[in-house]
Amino acid sequence: MQVTDIIEAGGILLRQPCRTFADSVEQLVAVLVAHGRLPGALREAAVRAVCERERMASTAIVEIGVSIPHARLPGVDGVVGAIAASPAAVYYAIVGVPITIMALILSPPDRAAEHLNVLASLSILLQSETVRRGLQEAADVPSAVAVLRAQGGHPR
Repeated sequence: MQVTDIIEAGGILLRQPCRTFADSVEQLVAVLVAHGRLPGALREAAVRAVCERERMASTAIVEIGVSIPHARLPGVDGVVGAIAASPAAVYYAIVGVPITIMALILSPPDRAAEHLNVLASLSILLQSETVRRGLQEAADVPSAVAVLRAQGGHPR
């Protein structure tokens, strides 16, 4: 499955109010549950795993306002992901340093290679200023998906 397909299946949040890192993770995990990509019973464990992983080493790329928090968690079916984007901030890495795009990735422990490939693909995709701006300014979810597909080379 391509990274764009993973994000489209998992869900996209646009223009959410500024929140903390943990609140943003909770929102994205809730989106994964709502889209049937993550069992509801794993909601708390997923949030905890992502926040613990982030405490070990930040996934924020502050220079471009992107964060790609991730974790491996038993019970996840394949690699799943969701994204939040805002023209202002999804959350602040530190005071005055907005993260405008957060992409959350979860996978089971036995899919390490696929997990790393998705993270690498997503990181490359989000290096594009065109993609970042397109996500930040997307009027709706179909527009955000179109941005990802156009730049990700995966036409619908």
